[in-house]
Amino acid sequence: MPRTKQPSTPKVCKLVRVLGENVLPGEQITLDLQVAKLYTRTQVDIPVVVHRAKHEGPTLLVMAAMHGDEVTGIEIARRMLVALKRRPLDRGTLIAIPVLNVFGFLAMQREMPDGRDLNRCFPGSEHGSLAARLAHALVNEVLPAADVVIDLHAGGAQRMNFPQLRYTAGSQPALELARLFDPPVILSSKKIAGTLRHHLAKTDKPYLLFEGGASKQFDDLTTEEGVRGISRVLMGTKMWDQEPRSPRGAAELSNSSWVRANYSGLLDTIVENGAEVKKGEVLAYVNDPYGKSLNKVRAPFNGQVLCVNTSPVVNQGDAMFHIGKA
Repeated sequence: MPRTKQPSTPKVCKLVRVLGENVLPGEQITLDLQVAKLYTRTQVDIPVVVHRAKHEGPTLLVMAAMHGDEVTGIEIARRMLVALKRRPLDRGTLIAIPVLNVFGFLAMQREMPDGRDLNRCFPGSEHGSLAARLAHALVNEVLPAADVVIDLHAGGAQRMNFPQLRYTAGSQPALELARLFDPPVILSSKKIAGTLRHHLAKTDKPYLLFEGGASKQFDDLTTEEGVRGISRVLMGTKMWDQEPRSPRGAAELSNSSWVRANYSGLLDTIVENGAEVKKGEVLAYVNDPYGKSLNKVRAPFNGQVLCVNTSPVVNQGDAMFHIGKA
């Protein structure tokens, strides 16, 4: 008996919904996340750029400037958007928020106008502080669409971070993506209440936090590593139809701690950022301005320098070096 030809079933596309809008295959749009107005009654919009390929694949969210003065991440996100114009996605969707904390960015300050650190306000509240409202909007209107989140950060004032990728301790999918990113350093990080990392850990959604450079300034090495790493993730997840080159092999560190100043004075750093150090090795000198004392700062254990305080003067108790160890 001959087979009866079955009617074709329409292909069901994955639903990509961002800020209440359905993004169709092959569509490239910019949406506005609206949270609040300034006291001048001026509406502040947070642009959310969405590039969706014609073919199905994962959805990657790249976001920067959770802290308004961390500009290197903004440059990384910008360069990735420029790259997508030359080379569109083959599969999946990329959502980019180059400037999340627009309020802080306008004032070139880390915090929100209410003085709060946005990365301590997750999952936020619809009726809370300005920071809580922005966190709530991100959690409810953008994050549900993402399969993977890459969050771009920089060091604080006068703290230069060596390029590093932090993943949530115990998350094997995040660790595998971190190895695909292939930064100079991969650091296992604990969950801290109120952070985006802590919130996403409850959803089992892979989260990578890329750190590098310092606030209020660009850092070429960090920018290059960030663009390279995100490009490798796009290739490795088949969003770009090209195989990434063999990884260089990142140093994988399990924890870290800060070396603090035992004395106040002029800081003379002699170790390079990113250098491997041995226990007891001299990292810097803290000198008395009047030439009466010369105090050595030594490494407390074998490890790798992840951040250097670039201030010429330190007070007793100030963080000087962030050192990670395997």
